[in-house]
Amino acid sequence: MKDIQTKISDYTRYIYILLAVSTFLYLGTVIGDGEKTPSQMLAMSGTTIVLLGLSFYFAYKTKKLRRHLQQEEQ
Repeated sequence: MKDIQTKISDYTRYIYILLAVSTFLYLGTVIGDGEKTPSQMLAMSGTTIVLLGLSFYFAYKTKKLRRHLQQEEQ
C-alpha cells in the first residue's frame, strides 16, 4: 500500500515536470519564429508532443493506481 502511494506521488511529480518542460518548449516555438530553422521548429514541436503524451500516460497510470488503492481499502 505504501509502495502504491509512493508511485502515485512520483507519477504526479513526473506529470508536473513534463507539463512544465513541454510548456517552455511550446513557448519557444511560438516566440521568435524567424530565428529558428524549420528543423529546429520540428524538433521542438515533436518533443512537445512526446512530452505531453508521456504526461497523459502518467496521468492514466496515476488514475489506475488510485482506483486500485481505493479497492484495496474497501
